Amino acid sequence: MAVEASPAAMIMTSLDGLIEFANAETERMFGYANDDLIGRSIDVLVPARLRGNHAALRRSFFADPSKRPMGAGRDLKGVRKDGTEFPVEIGLTPIETKAELIVLATVVDITPRREAENALAQHASELERANARLLQFAYVASHDLQEPLRKIAVFADLLEEAVRNSNQADIKRAAKVLRTSALCARELVDDVLIFSRAVNSEPQFETLNLREEVELALTNLSELINEAQARINIELSGFAIRADRSQFSRLLQNIVSNAIKYRKLGKIPRIEISAVPIDLSHVRLAIADDGIGFEEKYARDIFEPFKRLHSKAYYPGTGIGLAICKTIADHNGWRIEVRSQLGVGTIFFVTLLLDKPLERPSQPVEFPDHAMSKSQFP
Repeated sequence: MAVEASPAAMIMTSLDGLIEFANAETERMFGYANDDLIGRSIDVLVPARLRGNHAALRRSFFADPSKRPMGAGRDLKGVRKDGTEFPVEIGLTPIETKAELIVLATVVDITPRREAENALAQHASELERANARLLQFAYVASHDLQEPLRKIAVFADLLEEAVRNSNQADIKRAAKVLRTSALCARELVDDVLIFSRAVNSEPQFETLNLREEVELALTNLSELINEAQARINIELSGFAIRADRSQFSRLLQNIVSNAIKYRKLGKIPRIEISAVPIDLSHVRLAIADDGIGFEEKYARDIFEPFKRLHSKAYYPGTGIGLAICKTIADHNGWRIEVRSQLGVGTIFFVTLLLDKPLERPSQPVEFPDHAMSKSQFP
């Protein structure tokens, strides 16, 4: 029978809304056995909050029966036996019998379509935000790049004049400024390229050992760590995470190098790296330092490209490092947050996805909200 083979739920109801027939797809879609439906009101398949209005709509249809879609222009919902709601499209067809007028309702579950529409809308929104951010990024990048280029142009003229006058002091001064400006321009271009790759590169996911990856990333910073005599304490288990190796390494290196850069004057920087599970599928990595910190109101601003809270004269850099971290976190589906206290220190939190969910404990476990040094943030 074609009705039984239909991929849509097909339900026949009487004038008073009682179900007289339901095909196999109706049983599957709504979770009822056929015997549980026959003789019951069609309202059982309508969310409770909509049933009052549904009776009036049913009477309106029978007053002027015609083949039509139900609720055109409205988001219609069905409700399963277990109480879950889902979006539907419904077509109504009146059928004249010798005994009475009945209606055939054809119901289609449009959940996949709605999910696709929502995903498309979200993607479009993300693209719009990304484009706006890139426009701002391009403007600020060009502005920041002009400063070293302007210095190069000015001091090139001064160098030419100093050579002409055989002024050794001015020659040395101009050469030093030219070199410094060129290095600044190169650093900015390098960071812009890294940021661009982070924005445009799709993550290459693989299973990684969290502790091993942290140690590997720190090895690449060994020269900076040794120069600053930084003390780094790692308290990590070998959580298996799902991540892009190079992007995870870049994110961790940027945060740790920031912690070393913004250390307190004359004090050896101390950095603590730890991780705790926050639920059965995620682990939160914490990188805490005892540096100069910043006011909490800037917790979002620091992830914006070229956003600096301190003078370049005291803390040189391009101001892109944390923006790269935010971009990497977004692309990998991680969450990055920061807490800081001026004069006390800063903690970055990165919520990572475990490769496999933890086994549900036999006894309830209260996962900590965060890993934090109590001595640092009372």
